[in-house]
Amino acid sequence: MNSEPLDVLIVGGGPGGTAAAFRARELGLRALILEYDDLMKRIRDYSKDKLILPGFGGGDQMRFPRGGDLVSCLCFDPIDKDDMCAAWKGFHRRHDVESHIGVELTGLERRADGAWRVAAWNHAERCDAAYLARHVVLAIGRGVPRRFDIPGNTDGIAFRLADAETYVGRPACVIGGGTSAAEAVIAVSNAKAAAGDPTAVYWAYRGDRMPRVSKALAEIFFGAYVGNGNIRYYPKSEPAAVVTADDHREYLSLRVDRRSMEGRPSETVHLEFPKDCCIACIGEDIPEALLADLGIRMAVGGPRDRKRMVVNRYLETEQRNVYLAGDILSQAYFETGDFDADPAGFREVKHRGNIKSALRDGVLVAQVIHQRLQGKTEIDVEIEEAGGPDEGKALFDFGVCPPEAAAQPPAASLAPERRARDAAGYLVRVLPGGVQDDEYPVRPRSATTIGRTGCDVTIESDTLLSDRHASISHDDDGVRLRDDGSATGVFLRVPATRKLEIDAGDVVQAGRQFLLFGRDNGAYSFTQYDTAGHEIRRQELEDGTIVLGRKAPDVNLDEADGTLSRRHMALSVDGGKLLIKDLKSVNGTFLRVKGSGFPLEHGDRFRVGQQHFIFSDHADAVLDAGHMPSATAETAEPESRQGTLEMNVGTGAMSGAVVTFRNLGKSIPVSPGQTICEAAEAHGLAITAECHSGICGSDPIRILKGRENLVADAGAGEAETLEDICDLEAGDCRLACMARVKGPVEVELV
Repeated sequence: MNSEPLDVLIVGGGPGGTAAAFRARELGLRALILEYDDLMKRIRDYSKDKLILPGFGGGDQMRFPRGGDLVSCLCFDPIDKDDMCAAWKGFHRRHDVESHIGVELTGLERRADGAWRVAAWNHAERCDAAYLARHVVLAIGRGVPRRFDIPGNTDGIAFRLADAETYVGRPACVIGGGTSAAEAVIAVSNAKAAAGDPTAVYWAYRGDRMPRVSKALAEIFFGAYVGNGNIRYYPKSEPAAVVTADDHREYLSLRVDRRSMEGRPSETVHLEFPKDCCIACIGEDIPEALLADLGIRMAVGGPRDRKRMVVNRYLETEQRNVYLAGDILSQAYFETGDFDADPAGFREVKHRGNIKSALRDGVLVAQVIHQRLQGKTEIDVEIEEAGGPDEGKALFDFGVCPPEAAAQPPAASLAPERRARDAAGYLVRVLPGGVQDDEYPVRPRSATTIGRTGCDVTIESDTLLSDRHASISHDDDGVRLRDDGSATGVFLRVPATRKLEIDAGDVVQAGRQFLLFGRDNGAYSFTQYDTAGHEIRRQELEDGTIVLGRKAPDVNLDEADGTLSRRHMALSVDGGKLLIKDLKSVNGTFLRVKGSGFPLEHGDRFRVGQQHFIFSDHADAVLDAGHMPSATAETAEPESRQGTLEMNVGTGAMSGAVVTFRNLGKSIPVSPGQTICEAAEAHGLAITAECHSGICGSDPIRILKGRENLVADAGAGEAETLEDICDLEAGDCRLACMARVKGPVEVELV
């Protein structure tokens, strides 16, 4: 251990640690990186042929940090992950950025002079190591991979999917219940099917039900399960041990069944897979115990009562001169100026888990450390951004928009100029959270292609896209969305503003449920499947309208499926046609596009791979991206609406504006601007309402007296909902969420 402390010791050799070391070197600081595995380990472990995009995860909304020649090396265009690893390791060597590989942090101890004594373990030499540093940066990523706690040697079991083709030609096993496990099962299944391999991929997980495949993967998994026929489920299974067989090879023994019989020993059934045929997608853990030993805590608090890392505005932890950078802060962290304050008041700051964000963290922290080593007590940090000479400097906002900008749309969601003024329309790409990220012109009287390679809209990072996945065609009949033979399908979000005609063979997704429509002797029907491909029910459809959902009046698809809304969608058979309409469900209803495609109208949304787009036929439209699908439909009312209720309650009723509910035996005042539904909810009356926009039909009422005291008659949309969904006629009947009053009215709940 050198007696002279380093200026900064950086733990972690990924993008955040690299940026911190490079900027520290430019500023004349003595810096050292400790990395227990290898530089760029996480990028190295991405799947084969993965393309790293500078805009991944909305990264185009921030620019690369600019420093000297070293930091400038880290700006990149789209690049293969292996090429990036090789290039960045070359930068480390070429510029003599010092790093100790195979060294793992084990502890921190503050000395009397304020410097840190850093304890570590050198795996290569199998001995303790120690370092002195004035500042420490923890850039350790999102955590450390979990390992099996089972007998035997688990070395050789993969903890990620590198190349699906590796598992062709012999049975493979994927262990785990998360998204990465589902992705691995899909990829291996597709690789086997493409190669004509008759062997299966076995999916093992501890739960007694199939894991909840994410909404983005649900229809893709369903297609692989039904289309490939090579996925085998083993719930209630778990690894038992690594054993050596008669062939002297090591196998992972997987317990897949256990039977208990009175008076007899329990019986178990095991499957054995060669270790190199197994993928354990069992996740990563933030090393909370280690961090706690270092005096760095996670806190439960913020506006949503979540568990997060806690730092100040300089990304410094409660341990002075110890900082966090990169993915350990993703997808959000708490910011506070007082670590002893109530965590409920901590500010939650979103943190994008991408390379560009980690680079900015590293440069920021290095500049903070430099100013502190210069003796400054008032830290003033600016991040100069790479770009044109006229872009100047941007004050680093620490994840929070300035107040004057908060009410404006994100800059990246507004195209500064149109790329083609004679376009037939535009495709607006929408990121999770509803941010409009980019815009693409639709070619007039031609086809605009979407895919992973060589298309008009090319998104190389999305491995769920086919090379040419879909296209938007334009001719005299309008604009149509087509599936160009993709492996994972094209899904149109059924609008809540109009009905769509569907036919036999169409597939519709609602929540985690899939409906396959058929027609026999002129009669329509649907068969319901879950994401595992298990048939749930077959339902004949008669003339008229039925409402389907989680707790619907006609068909309950699955009461345990929280991604379904109570009244999710409606099906109508009218004049020999089968029509579908979304009832403004939280997570949407999706129709798989087939054949000659589907006509698009302004505002229509669709999904290809993991990408979401909105079609606009307006030259200068800024569309409402709405919300992206969420994990559950049990959402609270929109904040704006809650605020309206709070504002209206207690303001005093407009003279004579009173609603009497005959079958409830209660009368309530109605404040100016309120609907009957809002007034009822504000006064605690039991009234069912979901969409509050006249679409779901959950709150019909009959006007008994005072119809002349309604502000307006039912509009066309409300009348259609009353007729189709509620089987009622507009006039004497209304929807409580649409009816506003100007005098006394007597009603009854229908």
